[in-house]
Amino acid sequence: MNSTLKLVFTAAAIVASSTACSPVTGAASSLVSPTAVALSSVVIPTAVAPSSAFIPSPEPSSSQHAARLTVAGTDVTGSPLLLTVTLPSDWESFQFGANRGTSSPPSGMAFIVSTVDNTFKDPCAHVQRSPRIGSTVDALATALGEVPNTTATKPVQTTIAGHQATYIELAIPASLPCQPSDFYLWQDSPDGDWWVQGLNETARVWILEVGGQRVAFLAHSYPGSGDDPKAVFQKILDTVVFEGAS
Repeated sequence: MNSTLKLVFTAAAIVASSTACSPVTGAASSLVSPTAVALSSVVIPTAVAPSSAFIPSPEPSSSQHAARLTVAGTDVTGSPLLLTVTLPSDWESFQFGANRGTSSPPSGMAFIVSTVDNTFKDPCAHVQRSPRIGSTVDALATALGEVPNTTATKPVQTTIAGHQATYIELAIPASLPCQPSDFYLWQDSPDGDWWVQGLNETARVWILEVGGQRVAFLAHSYPGSGDDPKAVFQKILDTVVFEGAS
């Protein structure tokens, strides 16, 4: 098991607060107040006709901030697959995802993005499926629907960043045969494991193929996370842009 990933994700609130990168934030003490200018010295520029006005590219509003993430598993060998995403102001990013303060119950919300190499026949004993699951989006959706001790919805077709995607939900019950942090869902690479974050969790998964690689977004929420966590996640996913991928 990849202890680094476990440390990063289960302690996301701590890690994110020290590593989140927001291009628009800065310590208050470092801000420099501009020198006051007398009103009489202000020069009013000549009006420009609307037809020639320059319209800047849209930027995240003050209630949002951009984050650059790595798709976990692609960082093991070769060039990592990167993406940018726009997060709400109360969200913090870490290397492979983001959270709203915490990924834990009763009200946490978080997501990670990774490749998927295999799922687990026995999530608590960490016994992987053998033979390994196929390499397609459909193969992963089918395997997730067979995870023991969970209830899965039927796969639904959607899109992310212009790519065809499959959406599925896993309902995690109020009790499991092991602790949630020991209930593994999938592996992105050898020893790169991802798991449930809490009981009574809804694990939402979007699966797609990007640049010949199977990529999955795994989002965690709970009954206390708010009125419509799926809508919150969807709004974030609508801003995803993969770098250098067609």
